[in-house]
Amino acid sequence: MSRRTGSDRSRGAGRTRPRGTPTVLGELSTEAARHLAGLPLDYDGTVERVVDVLALAPRSAAQTGAVVRVIVRDALADPFRETHANRWRGKLTGVRPQLIGATVRRLHSAGLLVATGRYLASTDARGGNGGKLLPVHALNLSVLSEHQAARVDRATA
Repeated sequence: MSRRTGSDRSRGAGRTRPRGTPTVLGELSTEAARHLAGLPLDYDGTVERVVDVLALAPRSAAQTGAVVRVIVRDALADPFRETHANRWRGKLTGVRPQLIGATVRRLHSAGLLVATGRYLASTDARGGNGGKLLPVHALNLSVLSEHQAARVDRATA
């Protein structure tokens, strides 16, 4: 039995990339750039705009605003705009846990928080959730520009 020398690639076999891939990637990058172009570079008023999108009830606005402030600031500090409860649980000592969960659900339903599909082990031993899976969320700021555009359209109509 003879042993082969050399690579199959040198003979043209083993081509792994289909010919249409660069066009598809170019279209995807154009699509991504179109969505990213409207994102603000200055995030000073982000918390206030997120609270505005949620249209909070007056009786819980102060505590819900505090939850939003902690979550948004934590996500903005992350290079991938990701956040999870392990990082911000200790900063929300004066807020009822039920209100925190409700606020996170409202942020998800408004499209401001997006599930990444990744999970971490919870460090919440005091609440009885230690070791349970905890979702990682990503902040979606494009909703703010869409909300602002809809607001301008309503004002001019």
